[in-house]
Amino acid sequence: MTTAVRTGWWTRLLSTDAPAATILIRLVVGGIFLSEGIQKFLFPAKLGPGRFANETPLPAPEFFAYLDGVFEIGCGVLLILGLLTRLAAIPMIIDMLGAEVFTKFPLLAHGGVWSYIHEARPELSQLFGSVFLLIVGAGAWSLDAWLTAPRHTSAA
Repeated sequence: MTTAVRTGWWTRLLSTDAPAATILIRLVVGGIFLSEGIQKFLFPAKLGPGRFANETPLPAPEFFAYLDGVFEIGCGVLLILGLLTRLAAIPMIIDMLGAEVFTKFPLLAHGGVWSYIHEARPELSQLFGSVFLLIVGAGAWSLDAWLTAPRHTSAA
């Protein structure tokens, strides 16, 4: 039996030495993104375009709210599965940075540091969870790990 050697940027992108327990971070972070994305469609006035229109200076709040919802659903599922984890983490990091800038930083200016810390904790948790997954990858219990696992072939 020989081990197939896989190299290249794709394998480096998917490979991970993170422990199996990384699945806990993936389930929480991915699950929150999935849930929030779905809710943008279920409750548009409160969590979708209505919220974007009231809380952000973005033009076309309907377009951006639903685009955000699609990304949160898609990337949330990828994070849960541990598939293309590092790639899925990137738009979620951008998403959470946008949430901080548009909805939480104004609290810092008007409500002070303690108000900001209290209100920003979910976004900061999602942000740093996504950064963690970008750095370490999906962990041993993931589709990324399965896809990059050495394959044994028998010599004929």
